[in-house]
Amino acid sequence: MNKILSVFLIAVMAVAAVAQTTHSRQRMVVNLGGKTVVYDVSRLDSVTFDQVAPVSVPLELVSVAGYSVKVKATMPAGCKHYLVAAIPADEIISDMAQYICDHASYDMTESKELEVGGLLPTTEYLIATLAYDQYDMASGVTTLSVTTVEPTDAELPKVGYILYADGSWSRRMVKGRTPVGIIFSTTTSEADQARGWKHGYALALRNAASEVKWAVTAGDNQAGNHYTSLDSLGFQTDKDGYTHTQYLLSQGAGKYPAADAAATFATASPQRSSGWYLPSSGQWYDICVNLGGMPEPMPRMGRSEGYWNDPQCVTSCLNRINEYMSLTGAGNYEPIKVNSGDYQWFWTSSESSSEQAYAVFFDQDQLVVELAAYFKNYGFSTNRVRSVIAF
Repeated sequence: MNKILSVFLIAVMAVAAVAQTTHSRQRMVVNLGGKTVVYDVSRLDSVTFDQVAPVSVPLELVSVAGYSVKVKATMPAGCKHYLVAAIPADEIISDMAQYICDHASYDMTESKELEVGGLLPTTEYLIATLAYDQYDMASGVTTLSVTTVEPTDAELPKVGYILYADGSWSRRMVKGRTPVGIIFSTTTSEADQARGWKHGYALALRNAASEVKWAVTAGDNQAGNHYTSLDSLGFQTDKDGYTHTQYLLSQGAGKYPAADAAATFATASPQRSSGWYLPSSGQWYDICVNLGGMPEPMPRMGRSEGYWNDPQCVTSCLNRINEYMSLTGAGNYEPIKVNSGDYQWFWTSSESSSEQAYAVFFDQDQLVVELAAYFKNYGFSTNRVRSVIAF
């Protein structure tokens, strides 16, 4: 109430001050936190003060699962909308309202039963709401303490499932969630397991770039940490795309354009995931096998490359990959298409030698799907970058 009277007195004083000069404009001067703001009130017929009662959105627990929690949120009168977020109970939050704004899974305008996904099993969380009043001003915060349980087999991610921005997944598209990728593997590398990404890998729904070189200079390499002809299965078994990408990024922006493009892919990545990166050759191998239906093992060509060469392999592989992506709905994905007699190739983060890196080729001219080495400083119109993510 004291603040309201102060603002009112300021307004009266401002009007009194300008009354002394016929050419003055009526102004209200407000000092808030040391900052002075001047409002022109010359054309106002009247000024009223509305005392707004705080609003909050209570939560009721519906069910708890391994990776998600269902709650019922009840929106009261005088509430314009509200945000819902999951907060790890052991996380120290200095500004709860700002945290909810930054990590919200939902922005709702009605009472609703909601599933908050992307959680860790057997972990305590605060499910929190931030309510906005009728003037769209942040008002009350409500929290509900819950602990997730051990996941059942039905809850585990599967190849072909949709991965969402909130870190959850499902077999079919769920209304209200934002799809970001298609899960192509449920087995992560030892390095990624140690980082906490134990669920799997997902392929982005759109390309990150085209006509991009792997390296500006052909001879650039990871300090000799590349695969050689002595490692004949390295191009199929290398699943450490994140490790490779991070090394390339650490060398400076612009030096490795394909890695830069993959890591800066515009689609938001789920919390507690790796973020987007350039897939390794073995991860593209898994995409072709697990999503594209290509048989294992890939026939080797020489000692360090391989290809599938059934006459229908390109069409079959891409149709299956695109079919999985189509589960997200029209407009939510970019299909991989190659015209007859043409080809496309996608960079991987795996090296073949100091001058070459692996790429996967979808070749409708030679009728092959191939994992092969290509010169790092080649960036033609037929080349692409598509990111993956570990979660």
